[in-house]
Amino acid sequence: MTENWSEDVVSLVSSALAAQRIFKGCDPDLLKRLAAQAFSWTPGRGHEIPMKDEMSLMIVVSGALYVCVGGHAASLASGGFALGFVGMLRLHEAAQVQFRTYLRTLRRRSKIAGKPKPSRPNSVIVDVTQILPNEEDPSHLPNPDASGEDFGFTLPDLSDGTQQLVRDCLMNLCPHTSSVSSSSEQSTVPLRMEVVDALTNQRNLLQKEDTQAGKCKLACISLERIHDVFAGTPSLEIFDENQQAVRYRFETLIRLATFPNLPLEVIWMLASVSELRNYAAGDPVVQEGDCDSVESLLVLSKGSADVSKILFDGKLLEAQPFKIARLYPGAMIGDVFFIESWISRQASVIAHEDAEVIELPSRSLLEVMACYPGLASIYVSRSREASAILQRSLTRPTDVLAGMKLFYGLNPAFILSVANITDRKMNFLGDVFKEEGSTDRTLRVQEFGKVRVETKREGTVALSDVGTVLGETMFLGMRSVSQATFRAATPLLVMLWIPHHSFESIIDDGYPSEGAYFRSLQRTDQGREDMSHYAHDMKLFRGCGQSVIQDIGKCIHRQAYKPGQTIVVQAAIDDRSLFLVTTGKAKVFVNGKVQPEEELLPGDVFGQLALLGLVLLRSATVVASTYCSCFKLPRQAFLDALEKHPEETDLFEQLTRLHAVQVAAEQGTWPFLTQDPSRFVHPSQESERLLYYWNLHANRRSTPPGAWVTREGALLPTDVAYLLVSGEVYVTEESGHRSLMTPGSCFGEHVLIGLAAGIASIEPKTACEVQLIGRAEFEKVMSECPDERDSTVQGILDEMAIKAQQKLGVERGSPHILNRCAFFRAVHEDFMKLMRPRMKAMLFKAGDFITRERDYADRMFIVLRGSAVVVGEGEAPALCFRAGAAISEASLLGTCTFYPYAVRAEDLCLVLSLLRNDFNEVLEQFPAEREVFRQLFADEEDILRRLPRVLKLHHPLFASSSIDFLKAVCEFADEVYYAAGECIIVCGESCSVGETVMYMLVAGNAAVILAHGEEVAQIKSGSLVGEGGALGIANKRSTQVSAWKGGMVRLIRLQGQSIGKAVEEHPEDCQALENQFMMRSQKNAEAEAIRKVWIGKSVIPLLKNCHIFQGFSDSEELIAKIAAPLLKMSFAEGTELCVAGDAADSMIVIIDGEVEAKCKEGKVVARLMTSAVTGELAILGLLSFRTVTLTACRPTDTVVVTSAGLRPILKSSEAASQHLQKLAQEKLSQIDRGFPILSLPLGASNDVLVRTLALHSTRYILAPGETWRIPTNATASGRHHWIFARGRAGVMVGPSEHPMNPIQSVGTGGMAILPEWLCMQYEARAVALTPVEAFRINCMDIQVATLSVRSAIPMWYHRFRGLESEAIEHFTAKLSRAKAVVDMNRPKAQLLKPLKKIRSAGKLKAAGPYKVQVEQEPDTPVFSASAARLATYPTRDVMHSDSRADGGLRLPSLSPDRRKP
Repeated sequence: MTENWSEDVVSLVSSALAAQRIFKGCDPDLLKRLAAQAFSWTPGRGHEIPMKDEMSLMIVVSGALYVCVGGHAASLASGGFALGFVGMLRLHEAAQVQFRTYLRTLRRRSKIAGKPKPSRPNSVIVDVTQILPNEEDPSHLPNPDASGEDFGFTLPDLSDGTQQLVRDCLMNLCPHTSSVSSSSEQSTVPLRMEVVDALTNQRNLLQKEDTQAGKCKLACISLERIHDVFAGTPSLEIFDENQQAVRYRFETLIRLATFPNLPLEVIWMLASVSELRNYAAGDPVVQEGDCDSVESLLVLSKGSADVSKILFDGKLLEAQPFKIARLYPGAMIGDVFFIESWISRQASVIAHEDAEVIELPSRSLLEVMACYPGLASIYVSRSREASAILQRSLTRPTDVLAGMKLFYGLNPAFILSVANITDRKMNFLGDVFKEEGSTDRTLRVQEFGKVRVETKREGTVALSDVGTVLGETMFLGMRSVSQATFRAATPLLVMLWIPHHSFESIIDDGYPSEGAYFRSLQRTDQGREDMSHYAHDMKLFRGCGQSVIQDIGKCIHRQAYKPGQTIVVQAAIDDRSLFLVTTGKAKVFVNGKVQPEEELLPGDVFGQLALLGLVLLRSATVVASTYCSCFKLPRQAFLDALEKHPEETDLFEQLTRLHAVQVAAEQGTWPFLTQDPSRFVHPSQESERLLYYWNLHANRRSTPPGAWVTREGALLPTDVAYLLVSGEVYVTEESGHRSLMTPGSCFGEHVLIGLAAGIASIEPKTACEVQLIGRAEFEKVMSECPDERDSTVQGILDEMAIKAQQKLGVERGSPHILNRCAFFRAVHEDFMKLMRPRMKAMLFKAGDFITRERDYADRMFIVLRGSAVVVGEGEAPALCFRAGAAISEASLLGTCTFYPYAVRAEDLCLVLSLLRNDFNEVLEQFPAEREVFRQLFADEEDILRRLPRVLKLHHPLFASSSIDFLKAVCEFADEVYYAAGECIIVCGESCSVGETVMYMLVAGNAAVILAHGEEVAQIKSGSLVGEGGALGIANKRSTQVSAWKGGMVRLIRLQGQSIGKAVEEHPEDCQALENQFMMRSQKNAEAEAIRKVWIGKSVIPLLKNCHIFQGFSDSEELIAKIAAPLLKMSFAEGTELCVAGDAADSMIVIIDGEVEAKCKEGKVVARLMTSAVTGELAILGLLSFRTVTLTACRPTDTVVVTSAGLRPILKSSEAASQHLQKLAQEKLSQIDRGFPILSLPLGASNDVLVRTLALHSTRYILAPGETWRIPTNATASGRHHWIFARGRAGVMVGPSEHPMNPIQSVGTGGMAILPEWLCMQYEARAVALTPVEAFRINCMDIQVATLSVRSAIPMWYHRFRGLESEAIEHFTAKLSRAKAVVDMNRPKAQLLKPLKKIRSAGKLKAAGPYKVQVEQEPDTPVFSASAARLATYPTRDVMHSDSRADGGLRLPSLSPDRRKP
């Protein structure tokens, strides 16, 4: 019934209505009228108020209601509390339909829970770990879901660690709806909401008050009454719009089951305090790392959104965002149990399409929780997880107390004693742990969660945060009664409890000073946490004044991280904050690998270098391994605090210097600031100071790959100097030169000294971190460090010189730029290493003189960039020096006292200079080099000053020349040097008067070399070289002139321009020079003709006999081409031609002489004679080393055919190239088959020895009737065996028609080994009876191969030696008898031919009446002295096998006492 309400009641009800979202904006007068027309209702004793449709809106006017959700902690709803909105708007029935829909959705989810890949329409979250591909390439993961949607997920890698990081991220981001979270809390039973009169419920009868006075009275307002009062006013339209908006959010929350099983009234209250946000595709919903004490829960109601997280990419060595999941309607971002706990956002959420989000502000959510504490009970499993996380992570009580202002600085033993009496307790939402009016003096310290402070008069007066101390005034005795009620305001609350009586006992037991301290306290900090304590304890801020510590403490704020959440990411750009770990633990990852020794514990600090501005990117990833709470000091806040206290600048400047040196050592700094510390007077002080100011004024930027812009998209300039801290970048100069810069390198440094940038484009290959400094900033640094200007500029020039020499092909740090000067091409590398640091870079602008004529010559120059010219009388320069050229080398030796000419920079010219004094200081340490240089100028010093007179007096060629002619010729003359073997004049070079130079030898000799490289003459010191081309007598150089091999050569270079001028002015003086040139040309032509004859008679015939060249179809022409460039190499007796084991890519042919072959162990295995060839396998590319050492037994001439020289010749003949390829393929096939050894009945396997012999064997195929022809040079390379692998052949002696032929059959099934030298000795031959495959193998190769595996000689080898001995014995008997028979039928003249051969090979001596003894060379075949007599001797008595050093067999002399009677 309607009641006449007092003004106070009307005001209370109208204020309660105005506070509701559906009445927002309505006319206050109408709300008061509505309140006045409300009817009153007093629930009966024990009466429960039902929540149903068509009920009225109820507002508590007096007394209180007891509100309990799900049987959990209850709340008292006192005056102004409103409920019944859902029933008033008749939404209960519609909500039941929504709830049934939710149940069906829940059943569908349970059915697909076990499927490996979720179906998108039924999943709130789809993450990358659910659709990982089988392949290892994680760069793009396009796997669609069951609906065919392509998510475009990416990951830096597919490691277990990365996948776990993704799961942890999603669990922390959306713990209540994550695909990896537990679904056990999704119950199908709705929670019951109980609303009764508070005084009729016995569970709440705690206060002793008059029950009648506290009886609950409600003001009730129906929907019809609202319409009646608002009818005809704008308020009705506003009310309808408001209730429609709230109703939409209400129905959306029910449809999405965001808060499953909550009573509808609670969901309405959540909807009424929420806001609706709309985001276009691509708009950020939340940003990774965002953190505030007041945050929001976000519910995605429409559209979809992508989750993006910054991860470190180990391949690119950069941090970048990766798309790891997609959210669909129903996903809730945020954690109810960590609400307002300073938890930063774990990832960014970006709208994938137009999206709608319901936002629940955290403070509003806490208000709803205060009204309905049972709200958190719907997340039972998450509650258990959060409790377990906190229990594992919280800091020791000792550390907590030590950080409190109340205990700060006290005796550690006392603090430990107090910590031992503390009790850590966990409370839940709505729990009251201290009542207003209580005398409890327990001290409580908040470690997690929030506490609601309430008074009866004012209601909620405060929300206390983590770190707050509660009950401090009562604990210290400043107050006896509690002035407020303390209630848990968050789902979880963790506090340390310190009982007062136990604390007093500790003080009384032995800490009187501490007791006096606490009794003297007159005031407290009202429980607030003082961050300056933590700042004061940090090592970084020790030594700072108290005022700056206080300001820094004000900048510090708390930030917390859940287990698995990243705190900082390696190579990522952030606000460069400093972190102090206060609770929990964190792991450190570098390049994706955990660093166990660097685990972060409470009290550890990280991020100092970032705070000081020394690094832009993080050097490691830090991941919380437990719940981790940190104090965070942002860099900008630190700089603001420091700006207020300039007196502290020196301290931090010193710290920055110290750390800058450390960073430079670890990450690298500007090369020109550190490459030569000797430039500084006090290196440790000056370099630190310079680095400090350099880092202070230089800026740091980070770029994405592919574009020279900042991460924010701003273009980076190209006219500044850059240091590449990380990443790689391509720099293209305006000249077109493109170079790849790597970490630690710099570019653009020349702009700091006023030069143009000259950079066309800069393209980052990867993401890069750079430090940049412009000309203005450089000048600021130099103004702070004026004493370092010269050394810094010199460092920049030296860095420019290093880059210039890199363009010339000289690596950074290499001294080989000195090789541009002949001096240093003839010295040891250690000499150059000591000399290079003494060279200084110098820069000359166009028109500047590098040297001036007649100036004192005390240094040499090497041009690195640009060009310089010698200034002559005409417009054309007399001499030009381009990049890589040396100027005035003679200055170092002191052979010229003054510069002979002026050298002027033609354009911007960068040179390296070396002083004579520096050269001499280093030279003193190298006696060998000192002797080399001494020989160059021992007899002739400063010859340039008197060169015309020297030429006239000491050179017959110029004896009749006028002195004017000689002066003209010697104008601009200078000294040049060549190292041993270097070319002075190139054969075939075009010549012309006025351009071509000529030389005069001053020290050393020069060699005249014909076109094919043969040295035919030497030019002695004092002679002229190249005068024909210089004087115009010849238009082309006919020979090559090179420095002799005996050492360096010193020459006077007469410039072409000077010679042309002298010829033009004095033509009569050229005749003598022309006569001398013609004589020298005639001698060179005669030498070339002699060489051609030698090639045709000696070389080409021997090359034709080489096995690998015998298959050439056009052998005559090709072999002539091969022989044409070959040079005769002569070796004295005892000289080694090659050494076993050395690299080999050539073939050696012995033209004349005798060579001894030794295996690697030093044993003589053969003697090679004229026409012998070795190294054919190296030419075929099948053997890369020498198998024997060859030593000349007497003076020996050879030629060497190299594979490099043969290659271009083979290109002209495809048939020849294919022939060599076929030979190589046959060799490889022999190796695979193991022939010829495996063709013999030896029981061998294809072991290394078998394969080696197969490689060295030559294969022959004979058709029936074909005769095996013995090579003409068969005896030159030692003895050989024929091994018949397939088919049969007949051995014949004498005429084929002789009845005794064939005397023996060889091949398959019989005797398979035929000694070649026996066939030669007895003039036998082998004729194929069937198709035959046979192999020829050198006995030397058998012995070398066997000696190389001496420790593991296989058993088959001994059987082979047995077959070999049997074959030698058998064929010796057979062939000797057959030869005797054939000789009996010969005329006497033919019979004496063998004796002539014996005389030619050795000496025939009489040794008694019946004995003939032959003394022969070791490898000379032995022929019978009397075939008739030898035929009557049995074979065993005449010859026996004796192993020779060369692998063959030696035949003994014949004696009459071994004859049969």
